[in-house]
Amino acid sequence: MAMDCFKAFKLEFICRSETAVHLPKYSGPTLRGAFFGALRRDFCLNKNLLTCLNCPAAEACPICRLVATVEREGERGVEIPRPFALQPVLVDNPVFEPGQTFSFGITLFGNSLKLFPYIILAVQRMGEIGMGNRAVAPGRFSLQGARVCNPFTGQEKEIYSAETRMVSVPNVPITHMDVLEYASRINARSICLEFLTPLRLIKEGSLVQKLTFQVFMQRLLRRLTDLHNYYCERELEMDFVGILQKAAEVRVSKDTTCWVDRASYSSRRQTSTPVGGLTGEVEFEGDLEEFLPLLIWGQITHLGKDVTKGNGLYRFREAIIREGGNSHSGG
Repeated sequence: MAMDCFKAFKLEFICRSETAVHLPKYSGPTLRGAFFGALRRDFCLNKNLLTCLNCPAAEACPICRLVATVEREGERGVEIPRPFALQPVLVDNPVFEPGQTFSFGITLFGNSLKLFPYIILAVQRMGEIGMGNRAVAPGRFSLQGARVCNPFTGQEKEIYSAETRMVSVPNVPITHMDVLEYASRINARSICLEFLTPLRLIKEGSLVQKLTFQVFMQRLLRRLTDLHNYYCERELEMDFVGILQKAAEVRVSKDTTCWVDRASYSSRRQTSTPVGGLTGEVEFEGDLEEFLPLLIWGQITHLGKDVTKGNGLYRFREAIIREGGNSHSGG
C-alpha cells in the first residue's frame, strides 16, 4: 500500500515570553533562523565554514541531518529534503508581552524521530538567545511545555514540562491508516484549501502564481516521494502518470489566492532570499476521492519551497464530513 510505512510526529512547543517578543506576520523564517542559530551555537564543530557541504563532520552532525542536509553523492544533488516542517506562530499580530504565551510546531518525518533530543535542546536555547525584531531587542522566552499530537485521532502526549524538566519520547505517530480513516469521512466532490502561509511552487523554472489542480498534485507527489524515499528508506510506489492524468480533470471552481512578497535574511551569509508565495483559498471540484489521502498528508508535510521556514502550510476549509464522523479539519 502506498505510504503505508510513512509516519509523522507533530510536535508543539508552548512558550512564555520573558521579554517582549516581536515577530513578523509570517514568523516562519524568524523561527527557523533562531532554530538554526541555536543548533549551530551548541553543536557545530566548524563555525568558520559558510556551508555544511565542505564540513568533514557532516555525516555525524545533527545540524546537517536537520537543517542543512547534505548528501555529497546524491542523485539529485548534494542537498536532500529536510526531515521536518515548521508550523509558525499563527496569530494575526504576533507580538507578545512578558508573561504571555505562544506556540509553534515542528513535524518530524519517518526515521528522523531520533533527532528529537536535539530539537528540544535547540528550542530551549532559542529562548535564551532571543529572536524577533532585533531593532527593538531580541525577544527571550522560556519553554514551558511540549507535546506530540495526532490531529486525526485526537491523541496527544506531554513530552516536556518546565516543572519536572523531564523529557519523554514523542511516540504518538500519525500513520497512513489514520489518514485513510479520516479521508473515508470526507465528501470527495468539492474541497476548499486555505493556505495559511505562503505557497511557493516552481514549474519549469518559473513561479506558479495561478494554481491548477494538476500542478498542485504534481508538486505534492514530489514532496511526498522525497520524504518517503529518504526517511522511510523505501521507494514510494504509485501510478504517478495515472494520478496526474486524472488530476487534469479536476477544475478550480473558486480562487481567492493572492501573492505576498516576503524575504528571509541570513545573518550568517548576510543575504536575503525571497520566500513569498500564494495565500488565501482555492476550491477544487471533481472526482477527488483518490486524491484525498495525499491532500491530507500534504497538510502535515506542507508543500512547495521553504517548508522549513513555515511555508506551504494549508488546511481543509469547511470540509464536508459524512454522517458518523466529526468535523475537525486535521490541520
